[in-house]
Amino acid sequence: MEVEVYDESGKEYTIDGDFSLRSCLIYDTEKRTVAEIKRKVDMSTNVMLGRDVFTLEIKPGFDGAFAMGLVLVLDQINGDDPVEIGDEQVHPFVED
Repeated sequence: MEVEVYDESGKEYTIDGDFSLRSCLIYDTEKRTVAEIKRKVDMSTNVMLGRDVFTLEIKPGFDGAFAMGLVLVLDQINGDDPVEIGDEQVHPFVED
């Protein structure tokens, strides 16, 4: 995914990876990693935690609020998988 910032800076970022697996790298225009999204691992048991438990590692100088905004956009784009109840699939955001 390409992200363009529409302000005086004209910065662009590339997001590479698979957000559904919570495994993404965010690069700046010079292809330097500025942030990383990855699943969290319980170090005491060496077990990978659930899909919704992840870390966002931000390099010094990169705006943390902007990085979290990118995560929220990726989450909205990716959406949640439907939940199966019996023979029926129910999307968690669908209201009756």
